[in-house]
Amino acid sequence: MKLRFLGIDEGTQQLHLIDTGSQDFAWTLDLKDYPLARDMQRLDDERVLVGYDHGFFELDWRSGRVLTDCRQWKEVTAAHRRADGCTLVTGMNLDGRNGVNVLTLDPQGKLLHTAFREGDYVRLMRVTSQGTYLLCTNDHIKETTPELVELRRFSAPGFEHAWKAERLADGSTIVSAGYGAFMAVFDGEGALVRRFGAAGEVPATVAPFFYATYGFLPDGQLLVANWQGHGPDNGHKGAQLLQFDTTGRLVDSWSAPQRISSLQGLLLI
Repeated sequence: MKLRFLGIDEGTQQLHLIDTGSQDFAWTLDLKDYPLARDMQRLDDERVLVGYDHGFFELDWRSGRVLTDCRQWKEVTAAHRRADGCTLVTGMNLDGRNGVNVLTLDPQGKLLHTAFREGDYVRLMRVTSQGTYLLCTNDHIKETTPELVELRRFSAPGFEHAWKAERLADGSTIVSAGYGAFMAVFDGEGALVRRFGAAGEVPATVAPFFYATYGFLPDGQLLVANWQGHGPDNGHKGAQLLQFDTTGRLVDSWSAPQRISSLQGLLLI
């Protein structure tokens, strides 16, 4: 496996720029000032948006230098920059109503809109090409309007703290199952059509524990972060980064157990 990626080591609260081919860590950012960083988005050739518990920051990915920081809340779980420059901030109780919120900020950071729905759990949020939202809400995925009105849901046996859902070009939806430790694909009608990567389908040394963030290679193959637990010294428990081909077969894996405890966030560079 030869690639460069930004990796959030949740176990040690560090963000790295990693080259798997050379095993080089170009830089490391201590996340003590940016706790519970979970979400990352490439903005352009230089900048990456990183969502964390109190808000989001922009990062120069080549140097690891923090460029801007917007911290206004508690329990932010995702941040997404739209093409028009507005930022969507997802989390719990961001407006004081003890539910799920998606806030819309203008390019200057001014609050434009607050969406609310009842709920007690949310993780990453993604916007579909249809303009709907995919919200990971523990044991299922809600597809909603921008006002968070539920349109449909996706669920599979074993979903627990499901982490990320994304709408693919063919209309299907792919989900990382969290503690279920598998990947799931739903067709355009919302029916479960495929599961892969679970224990028993991969070598025992992989030790599937919690499938978190994933990303696609240019040829359609999938990379998945296999998180292994909170705190330090988890790096030897299993393979940290998994590569699946387009059929769902594991073709490669990578780990750096001396440097990474528990890989959770993943963004290909």
